[in-house]
Amino acid sequence: MMRIACLFVPDFPLAVVLRAEPERRGEPVAVVDGPSPRARIIAVSNAAARRGITPGLSAAQAQAICADLVLRPLSRDGGRAAHAALCDVAYSFSPRVETDGEGVVHLDVAGSSALFESEGHLAHTLAVRAERVGLPAQVGIAGSKIAAQLAARHGGGVTVVPLNEECTYLAPLSVGLLQPSPALAVTLARWGIRTIGQLAALPASAVGTRLGPEGLVLARCARGEDEQPLVPRPAPLQFEESVEVDYGIELLEPLLFVLRGLLDRLTARLAVRGLVCGDLRLALGLTTRARDDRTVTVAPSNDVKALLTLVRLHLEAQPPAAPIETIRLSAVPECLRALQLDLFRPNGPAPEQLAVTLARLTALCGADRVGRPAVADSHRPEAYGVENFQAVPLAPNPLTPNPLNPKPHTIALRAIRPPRPLEVHTDRGRLDFVRGERISGRVVSCAGPWRVAGEWWHEGAYARDYYDVQLSDGGVYRLFHQRQQWFVAGEYD
Repeated sequence: MMRIACLFVPDFPLAVVLRAEPERRGEPVAVVDGPSPRARIIAVSNAAARRGITPGLSAAQAQAICADLVLRPLSRDGGRAAHAALCDVAYSFSPRVETDGEGVVHLDVAGSSALFESEGHLAHTLAVRAERVGLPAQVGIAGSKIAAQLAARHGGGVTVVPLNEECTYLAPLSVGLLQPSPALAVTLARWGIRTIGQLAALPASAVGTRLGPEGLVLARCARGEDEQPLVPRPAPLQFEESVEVDYGIELLEPLLFVLRGLLDRLTARLAVRGLVCGDLRLALGLTTRARDDRTVTVAPSNDVKALLTLVRLHLEAQPPAAPIETIRLSAVPECLRALQLDLFRPNGPAPEQLAVTLARLTALCGADRVGRPAVADSHRPEAYGVENFQAVPLAPNPLTPNPLNPKPHTIALRAIRPPRPLEVHTDRGRLDFVRGERISGRVVSCAGPWRVAGEWWHEGAYARDYYDVQLSDGGVYRLFHQRQQWFVAGEYD
């Protein structure tokens, strides 16, 4: 049993504009096919239609009729992003999805209907999820693609055609819903064919002889038969939103206002697919015709406020070289994996909050001074490196106290970086007294020396004698002697 659902967005060019500018809903808005005053209107909002604005008028004529009319040019990039968002809604229900032009998507819901109370509930959920990504979609469900699409176009909301009743449902509908060519529409009107049922009742041989191949295809559609079965396409994991502004943006606050809208749309699409936002790739088109591409590293999250803060800090640290005309923002999708928490370890900070904190520290201290310690390729005792933080699962810490399996107490050495110089007095070759910054006392006990040497092949060669000493002040320290100088390398807890 084949059951097909169709997502149809009426006045798709207008829906693209209102998705990017939701604050314009309820205002007189018209979409034109070009930037010139002679450009023709291709879609109008209800408020504009009430003012007498109709498709086909020029931009100059429309503004003469309605002075406060908002004109927006047709956006190809915005249309692609909006259609991709509609496909994201379909893929969140079924892996078998086929697109049929901008604003029309078919999906196989034969298996998905078992997850809902009824097909009506499924269709309503589809419409709600489309609204979540900013698209007012009409939904139709039937046994074929053409029947589902006509139900979506004519129903005006959510329409479910009962099983094996496609012909009964289509019969009273206007034949104009099949979108015949102008010449064929005139012929059908002369024959008195006004409804789809009347066209479906014509003999197939006569339709083919008198109306040709187009008439045969139209007659099959009138009977609710598809020209070809549903051809699914693999789900692309590309999430990109773009905008072209009317003037060059020079200040950070207006730029962040635009980026906020792009992030809202991106995260809504990711949430529909059950994904979270990873690294952000930002492409800025400058007024100098140059292109500024950059990557903002973020912790996987759909928190728009946290993502916007990271973008702000990145732009403050590396401002663009010229005003911005176009903005293209894409997200690397990530799967959010659940992490088992440790029973004996406190919860850590939320990943997005940690990412914002690290970004602020990077802006204050520099990228080379913020990170996690890494083992350097050297045997020098104080050698270390700094690398970027990565989201890795927490491994069990053998030093973490476990009341079920207590471990003996261990002593930790707190390294002092860089080592501090000391003044050391000896008595008959033994260490006797130590004096330095915040360290002073007589040597009570001493262990050593241990000779450490290496890197003889370049200027950083070292040869040191290390000692562990306990002073009269109660502290235990690690000292070393190199080139006639003494240093303190660390303090034991």
